[in-house]
Amino acid sequence: MRHADTICGALLAAVGCALIVSGAGFPAGTGGLPGAGFFPQAIGALMALLASALLLRGLRRRSEGPFSIANMREVAVTAALLLAYLLLWGTGWFVVRTAVFLAIMLSLLGQRWIPALGYASALSILVYLAFDAGLNVTLE
Repeated sequence: MRHADTICGALLAAVGCALIVSGAGFPAGTGGLPGAGFFPQAIGALMALLASALLLRGLRRRSEGPFSIANMREVAVTAALLLAYLLLWGTGWFVVRTAVFLAIMLSLLGQRWIPALGYASALSILVYLAFDAGLNVTLE
């Protein structure tokens, strides 16, 4: 099991399965509306499905050498940013926090700052409006 695809596929499939199981513990919806566990279970199922495809692709290929990460700095920065974002969850300012997080992530991917901030802000506002106005779910 030396392929990056195999290792990452197995880990992501486990996370997807954990989301499905943890989402089942939430109350069911009423009146034909989805309950609190709908989104975690849907995301978990999609993640497990895609991760299984990645896992199978890794198992079909021959070993190409030992597992290594060529861009460890970017991976570490991404993990640190995600951890900081999650630690700040529930502190308010969803739109600002999410826009800053997404702008930094886009800049790491090579996007210039001004367009990255514009895209990130627009996406954060759309997500906030979809959940707050469309689904009546607060993200703050």
